[in-house]
Amino acid sequence: MKFDARGLSQQTNEMLKALTEAGQLLHEAYLYQYAPEGIAIRDSLGRQDGDLSNKLLRLVERNGGPYDKMDDFTNFVNNNPKPPGSGFYPADLTKEEFEGYLARYMHRSKALMSPYTVVRRDNGGLKAIPFHEEYARYVVPAAELLKKASRLTDNVSFKKFLELRAEALLTDDYTESHLAWLEVVDSDIDLLMAPDEVYDDGLMGLKASYEVSVMLKDSAASAKVDFFGSYLNELEMNLPIDEKYKRPSAILKSPMYVVNDIFRGGDIATGYQAVATTLPNDPIVRNTKGTKIIFWKNMMVARVEKIILPIAYELISSDQIGFVTTQGVFSNTIMHELCHSVGPIYVHGTGETISVNEALKEHYTTIEEAKADAAGLHSMRYFIRKGILGKEMEQIHAVSALASIFRTIRFSTTEAHAKASLCALNYLRNANAIRFDQNTKRWSVIFDRFGPAVADLAGELLLLEATGDFEGTEKFLNRWSVMSVDVEQSLRRLNHVPVDIEPVYDVKWK
Repeated sequence: MKFDARGLSQQTNEMLKALTEAGQLLHEAYLYQYAPEGIAIRDSLGRQDGDLSNKLLRLVERNGGPYDKMDDFTNFVNNNPKPPGSGFYPADLTKEEFEGYLARYMHRSKALMSPYTVVRRDNGGLKAIPFHEEYARYVVPAAELLKKASRLTDNVSFKKFLELRAEALLTDDYTESHLAWLEVVDSDIDLLMAPDEVYDDGLMGLKASYEVSVMLKDSAASAKVDFFGSYLNELEMNLPIDEKYKRPSAILKSPMYVVNDIFRGGDIATGYQAVATTLPNDPIVRNTKGTKIIFWKNMMVARVEKIILPIAYELISSDQIGFVTTQGVFSNTIMHELCHSVGPIYVHGTGETISVNEALKEHYTTIEEAKADAAGLHSMRYFIRKGILGKEMEQIHAVSALASIFRTIRFSTTEAHAKASLCALNYLRNANAIRFDQNTKRWSVIFDRFGPAVADLAGELLLLEATGDFEGTEKFLNRWSVMSVDVEQSLRRLNHVPVDIEPVYDVKWK
């Protein structure tokens, strides 16, 4: 991932340097969030010579610790299993103990359940420590660098965002900076630098991990995709779920931006490499202002060329391989991200303000990824029915989605995106919308059944979120996230295809 910054002004160059340095600090804080024991392992390996040490160091850096994120968190350094709650909780804390403590000490539950606190043992009990205190050695200098960067930009809206994000890092109150991020206009540079996603919290699905991306916008490419976001309200009303669960609102927006990043850190720099994201996740902001969708063009191109197309040539039926295209994959990704912005945010019928995340706990990330996949494919058909997209795109999107499913389920049976894709594959196959040919050992889409099956799947997932049905969610996942023999055999045929991209950034500064 190469970028030549020498053609930029000295002021812009210095601003990007400050943002990158801040990102490096937040990446170190993330390593303590995810696998604090991995830092000593990394530093020890860095002092050693030899091929094995170098390979282990590469794996530790690639995974943010000694656990392989794309192999069920296998510890490749020693036999110690990964704590389900990463570094957010005491390693020996169980879900049952945590929930029991919350039930006994309700007055402490808000702080203990906050996305922005770590949980530690304290005189036989539990206490919550804010991120900005736990990781002060990193967030304090990172905030200073953001303030420095704010003084180096002439864009008023971006300056305001940087100032508020610096303050948020020091207080863990991100709402105002999230709102300011959504209001940034006419800036060629953008930034992710906050605790956003909860994938690393396998204990409760509550704690957010730091993530960083220093980005340069591709204005021409952004203009070509941004129109999709103007249909957010129509897509909400088109969801296959009872009207009472829908959130009609003409004020919600989800602008789309195509970018190339020159640095990424935190959870998006380790394990699975995201090509798109929809943020912020703050339910208050999403419900009142909307979201922003980011597409990393350099990551997307690499993914399609190096992974998805080779998978298609190996596993998709010969008469459908031609339907797997870069446009199809990109459009499906657009719909997936857009559909993170539709559907329930709060649980209905409780009389309380309970977010779907809180209700579904450790299962939320998997169900939300599955919902975005299914609702995205369902929403794509809306654009085709309206004549916004050509009828021929229906087949392209369906088969491109099938090839992408096999890319994703290679990430193990525990990673959220992988588990979501495995559920989709099994569900659609059970509905006879996807077929496996035992003779050719290849997969294909049954086009006339695909659309209705996708709508049924999306409807089930949306209902689980709308009702906050934790038990129903467990039953759904237990039924559909099973790896069949046919799928296992198909995955073994992909051993020669890379599992994911490993980005190597090379920035030439002045």
